[in-house]
Amino acid sequence: MNVRDRRRHIRVSHYFEAKLAKTGLPDGVEGQTENLSQGGAFVRTPDWRSFQVNDRAVLTLFLPPAFSGQDATIGLRGAAIVTRIDEEKEGVALEFVRSFRQFERIDELDVPGKLRYKKLVHYLSLCGEMSRETFINSYPAGFFVEKTQRILDNDVIFQFSTKSFDEQDVFDQFKEGLAQPEALEARVIELHKRRDEGSIGAISIGRSPQNDVVLYNRMISKKHAHLNISHPERECHLIDLGSTNGTFLNGDKLDPHESFRLTDGAEISFGTQAKVVYFSAPTFYDFLLHMKTRLP
Repeated sequence: MNVRDRRRHIRVSHYFEAKLAKTGLPDGVEGQTENLSQGGAFVRTPDWRSFQVNDRAVLTLFLPPAFSGQDATIGLRGAAIVTRIDEEKEGVALEFVRSFRQFERIDELDVPGKLRYKKLVHYLSLCGEMSRETFINSYPAGFFVEKTQRILDNDVIFQFSTKSFDEQDVFDQFKEGLAQPEALEARVIELHKRRDEGSIGAISIGRSPQNDVVLYNRMISKKHAHLNISHPERECHLIDLGSTNGTFLNGDKLDPHESFRLTDGAEISFGTQAKVVYFSAPTFYDFLLHMKTRLP
């Protein structure tokens, strides 16, 4: 396909999650498409240095229901050739070996980002196996637990469909034995730095795959917020980075670039849709023990 033919393809500027693999990288690296057409794509990835011009690669794109017309996210996989490495944009340009329309469909997926998030039931088993001290030392920065919300916006990739946290005072609610079975399905986000999980400090949050905590929602900025964890106190402070749609703490919008201390049970909204509840490690451990005693 020559340059003139490629330019005739309409390009879609949308952030589809993607994996890019090649010989020597069979499991692939995670990224996002910045541009996509029938003939090629530009994929931003923090691992762009792993590729060189003329590398043959396999690209897998993950299309949410709003774009696929299906009930769940589907994958499309096809061969490509790396035509350009863009150091400034931290990504690679690809030319497809065959048209995007001829990509192979994949129904059983490991969608990028989802693998880092476990359900609450996973941590119930951990608190039975680990002492409180070991648990706290293993997760020094604490956790986010997704708050109940059924999103109606079709552009949102992750749908929040659990019924676990409907009240403001989450911890007291569970202590009183009001836990519902659906709570076991709630997603839990471990707060840590992806490239050095043993350290605590500034933890980045945003839509871009380069962040430590990646939230795939179009209302969230690429670089949305930071969590600063003090040492040795392990206090957690939230800072909005001047995001487009704001960060809210217990319903109040945060002033950009100012630090706000988080307390257990605090409700945080990144934009207007991605809502989570913050737990420090000690409180989350106690929370799990209380919940465990209330289950049959």
